[in-house]
Amino acid sequence: MASRLMLLGQVVSREVLKPKVVNVRVVEQVFDKHINMFFAEPTDFKAAEGDVKVTLGDLVRIDKLPEKLTVEVEYKVADVVFPIGRVVDPITGRKCRGTRFIDDKAREEEAKRVARTEAWKNYPL
Repeated sequence: MASRLMLLGQVVSREVLKPKVVNVRVVEQVFDKHINMFFAEPTDFKAAEGDVKVTLGDLVRIDKLPEKLTVEVEYKVADVVFPIGRVVDPITGRKCRGTRFIDDKAREEEAKRVARTEAWKNYPL
């Protein structure tokens, strides 16, 4: 097993009694020598939030603390790699939804068009 100094994972929950502690799920690929295949093995780590504010679903990088904060907490959230809901293509830098890019100009034009429509005329009373 490699040294776990830095890991990349997803925030899955927040501790109820300790609001500054989050649970981060890290998925590692484990090799099975009998089947000769890699399998995904999720592991949950407790990490102190510190100065970085995270929400559920964010992809974050966690670093190992020099000494344990508590018995369970031995990592801290270093930074948010991909915030949830604000997906940006890493190559082009454009916003995207799924596999399609979001064009800001087209969104503004559609919002103006929707605002101009008189939808109440479509529903007679």
